[in-house]
Amino acid sequence: MSSEWIEHKLSDLATFKYGKFLAKSALSAEGFPVYSGYGVVGYLPDYHFEDSQLLIVCRGEGGTGDVKMSPKKCSITNLSIVISPKEQLVSRKFLYWALKASDTRRLRTGSAQAQIVIAALENLPISIPLGSEIQSSVVEFLDSLDDRITLLRETNITLESIAQAIFKSWFVDFDPVHAKMNGLAPEGMDEEVAGLFPNGFEESELGDIPRGWHIDGLHNILLMRNERTQPSEATKALPYVPVDSITAKSPFLMDFKSGEDANSSLILFHKGDILFGAMRPYFHKVCIAPFDGVTRTTVFTLMPRIANAREFALFLAFQDATIEYAAQHSEGSTIPYAKWRNSLENMPTVIPSEVLQERYSNIVAPLIDKANQNNALIHNLSELRDVLLPRLISGQLQIPEAEAIA
Repeated sequence: MSSEWIEHKLSDLATFKYGKFLAKSALSAEGFPVYSGYGVVGYLPDYHFEDSQLLIVCRGEGGTGDVKMSPKKCSITNLSIVISPKEQLVSRKFLYWALKASDTRRLRTGSAQAQIVIAALENLPISIPLGSEIQSSVVEFLDSLDDRITLLRETNITLESIAQAIFKSWFVDFDPVHAKMNGLAPEGMDEEVAGLFPNGFEESELGDIPRGWHIDGLHNILLMRNERTQPSEATKALPYVPVDSITAKSPFLMDFKSGEDANSSLILFHKGDILFGAMRPYFHKVCIAPFDGVTRTTVFTLMPRIANAREFALFLAFQDATIEYAAQHSEGSTIPYAKWRNSLENMPTVIPSEVLQERYSNIVAPLIDKANQNNALIHNLSELRDVLLPRLISGQLQIPEAEAIA
């Protein structure tokens, strides 16, 4: 099969165009998406491209060299280069996978800020098969793995939204209390759970709160674990979670590494602990640990005070108010960092009864467990795709062999 593949310069297979500079003031909150390569940054009343475009991020923080496919009916900013394949030679999606298999980050130049220029792309070697059938079969196989990953991620978004909606209704908006005050049965719960909510409010330093609940520090819900250790053969055997691997605004851990070679101190965490980014700009990174592992000392490792209420503790830590409190009470001018003791642990918090914390956690725990199972499968599928990709895209591995491995 390898004899059917021919190496080309990328300039033989595609043409290139820088995205357009679009001032933030020109963007709006609705319309057609404007895509930077890092994500959708705004909207316009019209669009430049009808179909999804292949592009490479050519400047910016952290993503220069990343290969992406844009949304349909969008505009693309000057943070990316649009790569238009010569369709008679190579399909857009095959070229996407071929570039994903290439080391495009090595094309970066610049010391102050990394960038990639079109001239660097032109001589990039890319191998393609002679037959379009082979291209199609490779794309179909790789897309099928990506589609499974996408479906699992969408499922997790749904699971998270359900857990978040219940938390907000019960512990932020106090919907069951309002319903009982109006002589109505709280929605979405049986009589036993409804009976755990009071039928009125009382004043507190944080405003009106359900009668019988109280205000106390966050330490009433969460405790700091803080088990420091030094890198060793034992820590290398554990999954390593750097703070930048914790997905922003998601309570589920999406990525991790296998072992850590660093020379600085690490923090041990245990399954069920809550990881909370303790250094700006990572205060918005909060998740529940699905396994035992290690992380950096820039992450708080927190455990619920009530063992059967970890999901309540998780979503309390995940609330915007908690994250904003950590940011507002951070210390240090160059790299602000949060403190747990005598700071975040003292954040005034509305505390419901323990039995209600536990009941919420009982309802939400299966959702969290399912999402963590999905993430484990996502991780395995992603690793499988990344292992097979270079062999498939170079012709070293045939589709039947890849399907057998999968």
